[in-house]
Amino acid sequence: MAALIRCIAAAALLFASLALYARAGEGPLVEVVPVAKALVRDELVTFGTLRSDESVMIRPEIDGRLAHLHFREGQAVAAGDLLVSLDDAIARAELAQAQANLGLAESSFRRSQLLFSRGASNAQALDEARAQQQAARASLALAQARLDKTQIRAPLDGQLGLRQVSPGDYLEAGQDIVNLEVLDPLKLDFRVPQKAVGQIHLEQRVEVGLDAYPGELFRGQVAAINPRLDEAGRSQAIRARLANPGRRLKPGQFVRVTVILAERPQALLIPEEAVMPLGERLLVNLVVEGRVEQREIKLGRRLGGRAEVREGLQGDETLISAGWQKVRPGMAVRTRPAAEAL
Repeated sequence: MAALIRCIAAAALLFASLALYARAGEGPLVEVVPVAKALVRDELVTFGTLRSDESVMIRPEIDGRLAHLHFREGQAVAAGDLLVSLDDAIARAELAQAQANLGLAESSFRRSQLLFSRGASNAQALDEARAQQQAARASLALAQARLDKTQIRAPLDGQLGLRQVSPGDYLEAGQDIVNLEVLDPLKLDFRVPQKAVGQIHLEQRVEVGLDAYPGELFRGQVAAINPRLDEAGRSQAIRARLANPGRRLKPGQFVRVTVILAERPQALLIPEEAVMPLGERLLVNLVVEGRVEQREIKLGRRLGGRAEVREGLQGDETLISAGWQKVRPGMAVRTRPAAEAL
C-alpha cells in the first residue's frame, strides 16, 4: 500500500512539473538527433574453402625411365611447356622400324598396281598390298604417338607444386610426378542452409575474410549453384569465383564467407535509445516546430547501437534520443544536440 501511494505521488509530481512548464511557456530540456542515412546490408555469413580454378596432377601415359626434369618446384609454366622427358631410345627405334616397314609396303603396293594394270596380277593381290600399306601407316602413327608421349608438357598455364619423383626413376603409367595449379582466379566452395536457398542467385556478390589478412576483404561472385541439396545436412553447395592477381590467397585455405543478400544505400538509422516500446508497438518522439509528436515505426536490422527504420520516417525528422520519458505528445520542449550532452 505504501508503494502504491509513493507511485501516485511521483506521478502527481511529474504532471505538476509538466503543467508548470506549460504555464511558464517553456518545456523540459531534451537531447535530439537527426535521422541518419547510411548503407545497410542483409548478409548471410558462413564458412568455405578456397580451391584452385584448375588442379592437375602431371602423370605419364606410358612406362619409362625418367631421363630429365625441365622444371623447378613452384615454377610458373605456360601451356605447352616441356616438363618431363622419358628415355626415348626404344620409342625412336620403333619409329625407325615403322618408317622402314611403311617404305617397303608402299613399294609393294606400287608394284601391285603396275602388275594389275598390265593384267599380270589379280585384284586380290592388289587388295592385300593396299591393306599392308595401310597397316604400315597405322604402325608408323602408333610409333610416333609412343615417341611423343615420352615428352610430357604442361596442359595449362599455372604454377607447379612439389615433385614426387627424381631423374632416373622408372615411372609407371599414371604415377604422380607433380601437381599443376591455376591460382587466378580461385574457386570458393561453401554451403548455405535450406532456409536461405531461395536467396542465392548467380552473380551474387560475396566477400571473403581470413585470419591471415585480418581486416581485409576479398570480393567475388557466385558462379554455380548445385541444384540438389545434401540430404544429410539439408544444405546447398555453392561455388563462387574470386580474383587472385597477387597470388596472396592459396587453395585449401579455410575462410569466412559473407553473401550479400540485399543492399539499401540510403537506409534510415536512429539510436536504439530513441525507440519507445509500447506493448507490441514501437514509437519514437519527434520534435516538430518545438513540440513533441509521436510516431509509430517498424524496425529492420540493428547495427551496434543503431536501429534501421523500415517504415514510419521520411529521413528529415529530428528525434528525441534522451529525455523522452518526461514528455508527452503536443508538449513544448527545449532541445540540444545529443553530442553536447553533459
